[in-house]
Amino acid sequence: MNAYLKIPLVIATVTALLVVTLAGLLLGAYYYVAPTLPRAEELRDLKMQIPLQVYSRDGRLIQEFGEQKRTPVAYQDIPPLLIKAVLAAEDDRFFEHPGLDYQGILRAFINVIVTGGDRSIGGSTITQQVARMNFLNRERLYVRKFKEAILALRIEREFTKEEILALYLNTYFFGQQSYGVAAAARTYFGKDLEELTVAEAALIAGLPQGPSIFNPIYSPKGAKQRRSYVLRRMRETGAITDAQYADAMAEPIVPKRYGMQTRLQAPYVAEMVRAEMIRRFGPAAYTAGLKVTTTIDSRLQRAANRAIRTTLTAYDERHGYRGPLAHVELPAEAGGEDPEQAFRKLLDDYPSLVDLETALVLDVNQDSARLFFAGRGEQTIGLDAVAWAAPFIDDDTAGARPKAVSDVLHAGDIVRFRQDAEGGWRLAQIPEVQGAFVAEDPRDGAIVALNGGYDFFLSNFNRATQSRRQPGSAFKPFMYSAALENGFTPATIVTDAPVNVGYDPVLERVWRPENYHSVYHGDTRLREALAESMNAAAIRVLQQVTVPKVVRYVHKFGFDSVAVPEDLTLALGSGGVAPVDLVNGYATFANGGYAVEHYFIQRITDAQGDVLYDASPVFACPDCASDSAGGPTAALPASTAAATATPSTPEVAEPALIDDPTELYPPLRVAPAIITPQNAYLMTDMMQDVVRHGTGVAAYRALERRDLAGKTGTTNDGRDTWFVGFNADVVAASWVGFDQDDRPLGRNEQGGYTAIPMWIGFMETALAGTPEHEVPLPPGIVEYRINPKNGLIANDTTPNTIFEKFEIDNIPEHEPEPAFPGPFHAPGPTDTDKPVTESNNPFE
Repeated sequence: MNAYLKIPLVIATVTALLVVTLAGLLLGAYYYVAPTLPRAEELRDLKMQIPLQVYSRDGRLIQEFGEQKRTPVAYQDIPPLLIKAVLAAEDDRFFEHPGLDYQGILRAFINVIVTGGDRSIGGSTITQQVARMNFLNRERLYVRKFKEAILALRIEREFTKEEILALYLNTYFFGQQSYGVAAAARTYFGKDLEELTVAEAALIAGLPQGPSIFNPIYSPKGAKQRRSYVLRRMRETGAITDAQYADAMAEPIVPKRYGMQTRLQAPYVAEMVRAEMIRRFGPAAYTAGLKVTTTIDSRLQRAANRAIRTTLTAYDERHGYRGPLAHVELPAEAGGEDPEQAFRKLLDDYPSLVDLETALVLDVNQDSARLFFAGRGEQTIGLDAVAWAAPFIDDDTAGARPKAVSDVLHAGDIVRFRQDAEGGWRLAQIPEVQGAFVAEDPRDGAIVALNGGYDFFLSNFNRATQSRRQPGSAFKPFMYSAALENGFTPATIVTDAPVNVGYDPVLERVWRPENYHSVYHGDTRLREALAESMNAAAIRVLQQVTVPKVVRYVHKFGFDSVAVPEDLTLALGSGGVAPVDLVNGYATFANGGYAVEHYFIQRITDAQGDVLYDASPVFACPDCASDSAGGPTAALPASTAAATATPSTPEVAEPALIDDPTELYPPLRVAPAIITPQNAYLMTDMMQDVVRHGTGVAAYRALERRDLAGKTGTTNDGRDTWFVGFNADVVAASWVGFDQDDRPLGRNEQGGYTAIPMWIGFMETALAGTPEHEVPLPPGIVEYRINPKNGLIANDTTPNTIFEKFEIDNIPEHEPEPAFPGPFHAPGPTDTDKPVTESNNPFE
């Protein structure tokens, strides 16, 4: 054979042998490696670490819990611009190749040969990155690359291109604990995906190649370089025009961490949910993508937040200014350092907290002062900004109000200021006093607003649920309800006079409870005794009904033995009760006599949106024929169902069962009736007098509604101050006190003055625009004209009579007719029209 023919033949033979050998090696390697690799369909069962999310019932995000920020989005919800940016940056032939891009592999191979081993240019497709991210490690080994290629081909057979791209965009790491493009958009720009600009989309698209070094928070310079590359590729692939390219290149990069954008501040509620989810699901609750919808109403929660801050700030300012955070020497003006930088260094140890901003006082005179704020520079304030700041002496005493700014501030002081709605500055300090607020729907026990303190991040102790404080006179309605059940009426005459109980073995001392300011009213009606919070009268009522009967009766409202002491101090609210439990007890009066169970979780869904739990609370339903919560269910009347705002409970035991999914309304779990509707009505009517004429009159003056009922409470020396009030739609409790339960709030601080502003501030929003809604009049209630001096039904000749309501089976006797009828007297005004003051007791 011709030698020239042998050479090509040899080359062809050698090439064929090499190809066969290489194919054999690849085939052998495939059969060796393939069985060890996971199946591509396992990606369908991929459990992404999605944080626990907590929402209000109207869809406002309250909080996220979890190390990885991740918000999966469907492919169709990802903006096309962002998809084009990612493809331009990572894999512009994604929709053309079968999972492996041979052009990219050849380009990377040539780069390795030319550069002598440089692997900075990769040939991996998006599909390969999905395979590596979910099944392999990130080591740059050829064996791993081979495994990656096999998996990529498998994934391409199992999934559509859109599914692969969605998986990549939802699971890839984008830096700063953000997984997926939605989380990255919120972390770096505080935006939803559809709000991203061209420059922002390009920056996010460039992050997967170096999430730690290309993110704008860590390296604005590196982020800008990577963004420029992505924008250039977007222009080359036709994703953007030249004009868009120029505008995007000029857009500045702001190195700011936005993080999670909560839309509703309810951190105490969020912590309650977090603890409950961990108790139910364990640590997996942080990563399983659970979405918890609470019973919280965002409008009412915001009102509660404002009310507690305003009330505690007002108390704090009433008791005086405690002085600056610190006093420092101002730096000399001469010197090389920028003065503003020197001022900022002095403020570094005193960060701004809550809504208070820290400032350094630069200069002061009688009428004004110059301040320096780290984030705002110099500001000037006048006397009005510090006019409240009388010096604090003790809890009972404050000094004289300042007449000049220099009476309060001095150059070198480090102080805090609050900005008001008009943009003006007001001297401020973190209150030492604390508070709690809870509001509940009395129809089913749904907690619609809750705040456990001045600020969760200063103290996460939840005073609304974890604090057991003495309720004082706010507990009297339960005892008076027991009295009505045992033969008393609102017109029953009781004696309000000093009472000497004698030696009390529980208190280990002689106990002589007193009225506020030692003012006594003599013989008075039960209605007046409640309205004016007469302690001595309350003790005599308890003595007549007897402690054991009242204890058994009050336990029906859900109070435990800590809340219900088995001695005469029960009349004065000496037990310990959490605000949330006190509200729940009052809900029985507001709903007509039913025991509802307070709850705060309405629904729990998993990452796929499937409902894991939907609450089925007991419901106060006067029209339903059931007297036990666990008994038969009833169809929910349309009028009642329309009024139902929230179905849920913290007990995530079993889902609610609906017998017939086609029913317009599911079966209803009826709450048990624990007191008669007549008792509930009369107690509400008596507590309406507390608001209209008695210790809670400030609520009536502020809101001017006749459907409000409630009761104040003030414990010994004003250590705890309360107001609990309601109409038929909402019941709410406010508490103000110090965490140190032996520290009094100060003289003149009482429920009708200290705690009631918080309740009023909330109710102004809660009841705005709503019609008056009183507890409905039940059958069996009658009204008679009585003699207020003896509580008996008046005869025709009795002067100054008043009208009183009674249960038809418990009507007082008639006055005897006079032997010699006198002149006719028309009914006179009620003696409850006179203004009254708050009563007090050693516990109230």
